[in-house]
Amino acid sequence: MRVIKTILCFLICIQSIKAQVVELNKLSSGLFYDSEIIKDNKNNIKGYFLLFESDKIQKETYVLEYVVLDENLTKVTNGYIEEMRFNSLLMSSKKITVDVTLFNNKLLIELNDDFEGEQFFRRYRTLDLKNNKMSDIFIFRNGKTEVKPDFDRKLKNFNVNQTDKIIAVDEVGLLAVKEEKDQTGKEKYLVCLDDGLNEKWKTIYEISKNDYGFKKLDFLKSSKDYIVFSNHYTKGGYYKPYNSIIAFDVVSGKLNFEFLFSNQDKYSHKVVDSYIQNEELVLLGNYSKKSDFGFINDEENFGLFKIKLNLKTGKKLEEKFLPWTDLSSKIEINKYGEIKKEGFIFVHELIQLSDEKIIAVCEAFKGSPVTTNNIYFIEISTKFTFNKVLTAEKFRNKFPGTAAHSRMIKEFGAFDYMDFQDLDDNEFLFYFSDNEKKSKNRNQNTKFGIVSYSNEEFVKKQINLKTDISTILAFPAKKGFMMLIEFFDSKNKSSQIRLEKVNL
Repeated sequence: MRVIKTILCFLICIQSIKAQVVELNKLSSGLFYDSEIIKDNKNNIKGYFLLFESDKIQKETYVLEYVVLDENLTKVTNGYIEEMRFNSLLMSSKKITVDVTLFNNKLLIELNDDFEGEQFFRRYRTLDLKNNKMSDIFIFRNGKTEVKPDFDRKLKNFNVNQTDKIIAVDEVGLLAVKEEKDQTGKEKYLVCLDDGLNEKWKTIYEISKNDYGFKKLDFLKSSKDYIVFSNHYTKGGYYKPYNSIIAFDVVSGKLNFEFLFSNQDKYSHKVVDSYIQNEELVLLGNYSKKSDFGFINDEENFGLFKIKLNLKTGKKLEEKFLPWTDLSSKIEINKYGEIKKEGFIFVHELIQLSDEKIIAVCEAFKGSPVTTNNIYFIEISTKFTFNKVLTAEKFRNKFPGTAAHSRMIKEFGAFDYMDFQDLDDNEFLFYFSDNEKKSKNRNQNTKFGIVSYSNEEFVKKQINLKTDISTILAFPAKKGFMMLIEFFDSKNKSSQIRLEKVNL
């Protein structure tokens, strides 16, 4: 039965599922340290990874307890790891950061020492969820995997302690991406690692600079047959105004093709979402007036694009552009994506439905001072034309004395859009904050907007988690639920994590 159809006529409320309430102090006796959401490659939340500080062995060495919860907040496994954090008289790491990726029923755990937002001494572990086996620390350096490496944490030796980036790719495994010059030379290559961290294949994707500069790869999408990266060319440590898409064969690592975006002398492109359908790659994004460094300029943003490529050959099968001026009959927007009295369009999501319609989620913003305004939900037809739009009005947040590029506003979490849930059958829930930023007024720090999409219609509602005895933080959870973390004013009452069902 479809989730939304039967309940759209009701006002929004949330219902607590008592069996899914967890007290933090019952998960671990240690101090809460950090947490990460575990998602699959379709944006579904599959669980949570939590860290607690259990003990301090030496000045720089800590025992951390990890706890893995599934999507229902049921404990899956736990264990202990020792981690070192750089500490000196001149410069000390504030904490160890953690980033988690789910692949092949395992977790790739990336750990870094954090120095005022800068991350150093990157290292990795894997956790096999089938048997709770946590690996030793490993890195990829000078063309090979090193297990339990020695880190010389003297800052003068920082470069020789670097590891190449390792990514986890579902249905593929671990990939080491060698980008910088090291003892192995100037070649840039990918290395696919097996479960024992041994090399399965190696492919060289660059030997020397070409007319555009040097390649810099970021993972984009994968299937059982293909691995796709977006590429942004660099030169002399600076980004250049050239971008491309690069695809590799999963089994052999062979380079299938490189696709350069067209008209890069006029436009900059940003891929927002991508999809692999059999042997075709669909790229959905927006384009702007050319930027010197190749990043999209959202203050001279012309509209959206859809490009379809053959994954074997790189042949372009389809290319369509949709200017913002085509939306001007529905909202007051000009050719640069500027909405009257609100600011410029930032595109958060471009979600392709099973019938090949597209949902665009956009938020109006200004870069100076940084201001975030209303959120727009747009349905785009199979012919790549604007069908309908819902304006989700929310609290206007303004940060006096600030200025930032749109991608930095996104990176630092200043936008109010949060996330989406795919409920299947072309039905979705979208979440956003409707609070005044940095407000000390508890009446204003628990408001959230939810937009549903069902039967080709958008519906907006609001929830208010106002409380006089606690502070509540809310996050998207498994399909049809929100996860709430509640911190009680009473020192005798433990903080709680719980799931709340969203009813519309």
